Amino acid sequence: MIGDITRWIMDMMQAHGPIVVFLGVIVESVIVPIPSPLIIMGAGALLITPGLSWSGALVPILTRIVLPGAVASTLGAYFAFGIAYWGGKPMIDRWGRFLGFDWDDILAMEARLKGRVPTMIFLLRAAPIVPLSLISAAAGVLRLPLGQFTLWTFLGSIPRCLLLGYLGYLTRDTYEGLAKQINTAESLISAAIVASVLGAVLWLRARMKTRP
Repeated sequence: MIGDITRWIMDMMQAHGPIVVFLGVIVESVIVPIPSPLIIMGAGALLITPGLSWSGALVPILTRIVLPGAVASTLGAYFAFGIAYWGGKPMIDRWGRFLGFDWDDILAMEARLKGRVPTMIFLLRAAPIVPLSLISAAAGVLRLPLGQFTLWTFLGSIPRCLLLGYLGYLTRDTYEGLAKQINTAESLISAAIVASVLGAVLWLRARMKTRP
């Protein structure tokens, strides 16, 4: 089913251009199983004229991919942010499977963000291998003001969309496989964050038990 939705978005994008980039990014922000890099990389492959130089491709990538993609990514981020901000743990427990993470993931990301939330939101959203909905939910748990969340989410989405747009343009014949590999890396990053926090907790507990 997810593959059918993704193919439909790609077909619509080829036919209707940047408006489908906007709508597609919102869809993949809410329907987590859709590989998050796929829409932007697909736009780079489908919407940018082949044969352009790096500099020649910059303006069409910015206008046709980065701008609609960054705006849509910001709007889509409100979904996980709002669930965590107003619903807290009960809502995460209820919707976690749909969102693609659970409360332990939230606690791990919360620990990573605490004390430097705006900067970390920008950096983590800019990196195309970090699960976006998890970042948004952790910001919601930390009660980051909506204005700050919007600003740093939008700014962080710009380099992400720019990088993925160029990757799609440069790998237009193989972008789908590359996008799925990046999405797999997102899942591994999420698991690694949880494992590192649990490891630190166990290590601290062990140290406390050995103290006289």
